[in-house]
Amino acid sequence: MSGSIRLFLRTTENDYQLQLKEEALREGRRAGFTVEVESAQDDAGRQVAQITASIEKAHAGNLVAVLVAPIRDDVLAPTARAAAEAGVEWVMLNREAGFIEELRRQFAGRAIFSVSPEQAEIGRIHGQQVRKLMPNGGCVLCVTGPLTASSAQQRLDGLKSVIAEPYRLVTLNADWTSEGARLALERWLKNMTKDTETPSVFVAQNDEMALGLRQAARDAAVRLNLPLDKAPIVGCDGSPTLGQRLVREGRLRGTVVTPPASGPALEWIARMRSHGEIPPAVVVQPVRSFPALSSLRH
Repeated sequence: MSGSIRLFLRTTENDYQLQLKEEALREGRRAGFTVEVESAQDDAGRQVAQITASIEKAHAGNLVAVLVAPIRDDVLAPTARAAAEAGVEWVMLNREAGFIEELRRQFAGRAIFSVSPEQAEIGRIHGQQVRKLMPNGGCVLCVTGPLTASSAQQRLDGLKSVIAEPYRLVTLNADWTSEGARLALERWLKNMTKDTETPSVFVAQNDEMALGLRQAARDAAVRLNLPLDKAPIVGCDGSPTLGQRLVREGRLRGTVVTPPASGPALEWIARMRSHGEIPPAVVVQPVRSFPALSSLRH
């Protein structure tokens, strides 16, 4: 099998994004594809321009498919259509989008699909981790990614489905980065009043943001004399090199392991080109708590 695959990453300064790259390169070698990687460094406009430029040169570059880890889901519909019109397969990684079903109907026979962890289940696992770590209730502060991202909203919905009274949920929005989460918590702390309930546990929708929360909580313990540095923190992504390591080192109490989506994406592209097998609209990957829920204690 031959042809070029382009992987468009959100950034190269994120452990999970680097997992996507490594898995794509590994599976590409196995399947006989040439995999090229570009990073938009968290600039949505730049990502669209990168994808557009590749599609415009698709024939000359023998471009088979584009795999996109989106910065913003809502700006990619025209780009996905352009790929389909150029005969290029389209895969969204870790996100779902309504335009995919529409394009699948209009371009039958093309591989236009998403590969994503079970996003709502991530939130449900976060809720179960919270209940294990804080069985008597209290204030849960959750820092999400941008809620324009389907993954952030679905994870939050899953969390809300599990925690109710006697838990009280506070949500802050950030940008998937450690610094963004740190600043979000610092802004919230500045607006605290004497009636504001102090968080007893922190939830971050990725491990990078969990680190930012940890730093802000430690700073608040010193500056504001708040015991936030004692509050457990759980994250998500759970790679062996970051999330699982942070749990083992005691810096996080838990994370959710989400396998990289780029490997299954390339497997489906190879199956389609070899056997004509069309992938489903969404290829769902299972997720799990690390450590196992049974081992979490207050």
